[in-house]
Amino acid sequence: MGKLQSVRKDFENLKDRLDGETFTEISADGTVSITLSKLATIHDIQIASGLLSDKEQLEDTLVVTLNKALDEVKRNAIEEAKRTAQSSLGGIPGLPM
Repeated sequence: MGKLQSVRKDFENLKDRLDGETFTEISADGTVSITLSKLATIHDIQIASGLLSDKEQLEDTLVVTLNKALDEVKRNAIEEAKRTAQSSLGGIPGLPM
């Protein structure tokens, strides 16, 4: 039971750490930048003033940039979870790591 509590604590610590770390994704044309936590909480969106006059382009750029950022969040979270699991559960016989 102690090992499971330790694993739970490790994953809670991972969640807290990822929620405290941020990164910024910038659109390919540089007109939109989105800052979010590594757990996908959006902290800031910056939009170039020229893009505000073209609603359709703004919407498209936001969707593409947000999806790119969320892909990064997923990729990072999976890697971090694997590392945490390996370090937390690596000593349990019969579990592949």
